[in-house]
Amino acid sequence: MLAALALLASPAAAQEPPVVDTPSTRTIVKEGPTARHLVDGTWYFRLDDAFLGDSLRFWDQDSLDGWTPISVPSDWNATDILLDRSSVGWYRKEFDLPRVPRARHFQWKLRFESVNHRATVWLNGRKLAVHAPGYLPFEVDLKGLKPTDNRLVVRVSSLRGNTDLTHWRPARFNGFGTSTWWNFGGISREVYLRRIEGVDIEDVAVSPSLRCVGCAARVRVAITLRNMGGKKRRVALGLRVGRRRIELPSREVDGRARREVKTSFVLAHPRLWQPGHPSLYRLTVSAGTRRRGLASFRRFFGVRRISRDRRGRVLLNGRPLQLRGAAMHEDDPQTGAALSSSQRDALIGRLRALHANVVRSHYPVHPAFLEAFDRLGILYWDQAPVYQLPNRLLENSRVRENGVRVNRDTVLRDRSHPSVFAWSIGNELASEKQLRGRIGGGFRRYVRDATGAIRELDKTRLVALDRQSRLGEPLKSPAFRYISALGVNDYFGWYRSAAPGYPATRTSDYGAYLDRLHAANPRLPLFVTEVGAESNRDGPVTEKGTYEFQSRYLREHLGIYKKRRFLNGAIVWILKDFRAHTKWKGGNPKPNPPWNNKGLVDESGAPKPAFNVVARSFARTRPLR
Repeated sequence: MLAALALLASPAAAQEPPVVDTPSTRTIVKEGPTARHLVDGTWYFRLDDAFLGDSLRFWDQDSLDGWTPISVPSDWNATDILLDRSSVGWYRKEFDLPRVPRARHFQWKLRFESVNHRATVWLNGRKLAVHAPGYLPFEVDLKGLKPTDNRLVVRVSSLRGNTDLTHWRPARFNGFGTSTWWNFGGISREVYLRRIEGVDIEDVAVSPSLRCVGCAARVRVAITLRNMGGKKRRVALGLRVGRRRIELPSREVDGRARREVKTSFVLAHPRLWQPGHPSLYRLTVSAGTRRRGLASFRRFFGVRRISRDRRGRVLLNGRPLQLRGAAMHEDDPQTGAALSSSQRDALIGRLRALHANVVRSHYPVHPAFLEAFDRLGILYWDQAPVYQLPNRLLENSRVRENGVRVNRDTVLRDRSHPSVFAWSIGNELASEKQLRGRIGGGFRRYVRDATGAIRELDKTRLVALDRQSRLGEPLKSPAFRYISALGVNDYFGWYRSAAPGYPATRTSDYGAYLDRLHAANPRLPLFVTEVGAESNRDGPVTEKGTYEFQSRYLREHLGIYKKRRFLNGAIVWILKDFRAHTKWKGGNPKPNPPWNNKGLVDESGAPKPAFNVVARSFARTRPLR
């Protein structure tokens, strides 16, 4: 970080004129609007720890004094292992528009795949938009755009408030929020420039359904059109599925308005998507006039049926699930959350070597991950970024509303991916130890409202809640009536995992705990959504924190799960070590802060001994019984 600050003060950077690039036609993900241009090349950055950028008009500077060249995606605290400091950073990009055909009129948008945490966007000195939180995309209409020499400026604040959905705990150094994973700051995913000719296809949602395995599939498609012009416009629509072409009646869209067009078609003999056989269909939606195509949007979808039986089993295409996998964070010691394609490929390679068929995260991961999960037949437990909120915050109506909103946004982004089989509305909510599992009315209302909002958008998947496992806390909850699956985080024998007044748990206690939990909720599907132990050194198998302890711990817990046919899956915490916070111990008597060392792979990417232990267990466990 000190090196980065030195670069910011470099006089050489101040003397050079800004590099003006033209966005390229390269795209990182295959799905989405076809007329996209990656805003790559040279960007500029300056840190604003003193929060002076607004008053000094960083958003309207000609000079490069104080700015240093970088590339985007970029996290400014990517290499930080000491401070976990939230702050403000400014990103700047000079660009020309790509060449377009003459005598045709185009509008332009910017799409940000993720900015952590709050983004304020200016173009040519004009403020255009504010957006939060991170992990989710947003688009900005570009007003005041010029053919050449445009200046885009993005103010990124990683400061969190004490009612934020993930990083709500006050930090010691400045009072702003922090959490148990690193408080990254920056434009952590790609930025695209989108070309629009009058009519935009903003989204295409694909929702296949099967009445039974062996039945024809009904594929429902929802197309969001936007008329960028001021006059009403008639739009012709067409769908292509493989070699099949489907023409739709034209629709009128009012000027400056959006319209959702819903249609469906039948696949008489669908190829089914599932682990081991992830069959995908390609759908292209086009919009235009009778004479000219104006917009196109590409999706890949899969046909599968998710259902539940009376014994609490989840069925995929009629067969009970027995999933095994690992959770993941987007973190690299050099790039932070701003992962490159090769870094994502390396993580996916580790998942495949592990024989994983399910993945979980605490927030929506990069869309390229989902495309890979779709192709490889890896199921995804998709969690909105709502993390460990206590009862007192859930009593706040604004917090609940924000939580419901990010759940809706998560579903809107990911609902067309066949790998997504569960929507999780949050992790370890209302989990204060001193309350012994008691929950407040705010928590119940949040679960009710979040699950209701999700089901308005998607009725084909599970809606889940991830909670802690603790002895001495109630096995049933009034909130369980709203969900269709329960994830439980298992740290018996690692953390104390017991309510006050109860003895600390042992690994051998967990089987009986699962049995009681299932007996109390016999129709509610159960998944183990976390299980893990820290390891950062060799040592005795009885000593917490050693590679030997971690290997035995995971072997024994996976053995417990194997014996319980009612359990639908288990997800190890975590695939790779990541930064938590500067005082992190994680139950390890010899910790290595800030690293959470519960990974099967260390922060450098090297597998630990437990990796092979888990891989052998996963290889012997069929995902579909």
